[in-house]
Formats: sequence, C-alpha cells, structure tokens
Amino acid sequence: MAALSLQDLIHAIAGAIVEAQDQIQRFQIATVRGYFDDNDRPRSVDIRLPSMASSAGPEDERLVHVPLLSLVGAHLLKIKDVAVEFEVGLGAAEDDTPETESSDNAEKLAAGTARHKTLGVDMNASSKRGTGTMARVTLKVETTTPSDGMARLFQHLDKMI
Repeated sequence: MAALSLQDLIHAIAGAIVEAQDQIQRFQIATVRGYFDDNDRPRSVDIRLPSMASSAGPEDERLVHVPLLSLVGAHLLKIKDVAVEFEVGLGAAEDDTPETESSDNAEKLAAGTARHKTLGVDMNASSKRGTGTMARVTLKVETTTPSDGMARLFQHLDKMI
C-alpha cells in the first residue's frame, strides 16, 4: 500500500464529504426537474371543485389544474453532521524539507515559515491485530428551508391554483 500521510487522509475524508453534499444537491435538482414536462411546464393533476361563481348551480364545477410540486413541496437536504471513526497505526513523522534546507531551520522557525513534519498512517494496523480494517461513518442530514428561488417558484405555482 502506498504511503499515506494523516493530512492526506483528512483531506480525502473532507473531499468525500463535500462530494456527498454535491451529490445530494444534484439529486434534489433532478427530483424537482421531474415535476416539469419536456416543455418545462409544471406537471399537474386536474381536480374538479364546486364552482364559486354567484350564478353557479349546485351541480356546477370548475376544473383546476394543480401543479404536483405545489402539492408535495420540496424537502431540501443538507449534511448536518459527519462522524468518522477508524483505527490507523501512526508512523514516524517525516520532514517535508530536503536535508540541504534543514540547516537554517531555526531561522525558518523564528520566521514562521518552517515546513511541518508529515505524520504517516498505516491503514492496515487493525488488520495486523486480526480485527480487519474497518471504518464507521455516520452521516446525518437535515431538511432546510427552501432557497429564495424555490420559495418564489412555490408562490408562483400556488397562484396558478
């Protein structure tokens, strides 16, 4: 297995979380898109309601086209919490700077420009003890209030009813 630094591992986990949120948003866009036909008109259900006209009789009805999206609403999701637990073996810290530059390391430390040491990780540490490599990931999502654009879309669709 290729050498992996703890920093690379954390960056990979953070990147995976960002990608997961992006996939949630893409899924939500596709879901909302499903409420519109190929001509970008809202899909609707026709409902017959009693006519409210003053000249209407008891049997008179009016046909109302109710957009499906206004009936179901959009429940937007976002990642709320992420917990990642795993076991790794910590390797020796390795200096990122070449040997030739380490001679003036004291000056760099004083100036705050010294390079950090990289801490290596061994992802197979738990398997060496017989427990196998395992990670526990908990991802919690929550619903959010619709964006301004989505709220305006709902208002416009509700006016059509």
